[in-house]
Amino acid sequence: MTTRQTQTRILDTALRLFNEHGTAAVSTNRIAEECGISKGNLHYHFKNKNEIIESIFGRIVDEMNAGWYQDHTQPTIRHMAEMFARQVLLIYEYRFFYREMPSLLRDNDSLMQRYRDNRQRRMAALEEFFAVLDRAGALRFDGDSRLIKSIVHSTWIISDNWLNSHEFLGRPLDDQSVLAGYHLILDILGPYFVGDQIHILDESRAAIGRVIHARMEA
Repeated sequence: MTTRQTQTRILDTALRLFNEHGTAAVSTNRIAEECGISKGNLHYHFKNKNEIIESIFGRIVDEMNAGWYQDHTQPTIRHMAEMFARQVLLIYEYRFFYREMPSLLRDNDSLMQRYRDNRQRRMAALEEFFAVLDRAGALRFDGDSRLIKSIVHSTWIISDNWLNSHEFLGRPLDDQSVLAGYHLILDILGPYFVGDQIHILDESRAAIGRVIHARMEA
């Protein structure tokens, strides 16, 4: 295999094992064994488990960079629902990171800085998205940037933690579970909506279902 193929295999295997067992229970020896390579070969590509975790986090950032920064060009409530579903599905794919995020970040200064940089960029993009929704007349914030920052921060907390709270209750990830999480966001945004709430909910349900089905078929 080429260097790129070996690295991809290591990261794919580590991601699967971390998701199943958590990072503490998975050694680099086990990752190498599951990959069918020697420990020395693994350490040629990644010095330690922290480097593997950082590279997996790089995949998260790469997915966001690939298309998440054009959301402001689609200032609709339907697209906002799609964004929430997209975020939950990303968290599910990399669920070990979001389960363990506080300890992973505290134990790795480099990862913490990369996370902060990415979060600041994402927060700025989301603030721009909500500001465009305001100007488009889909939500009514009257140009209040402080309020928009507060809304973005609140909805970010929900989207980052919804899957964990749902998983702790032993519930599967499906259209209805994602929609239930989105209801929490709609409750926060309710006073600012311009339009019929029932229609907004119907649009949101259709949008979330479309994103989930597309991901499952991919």
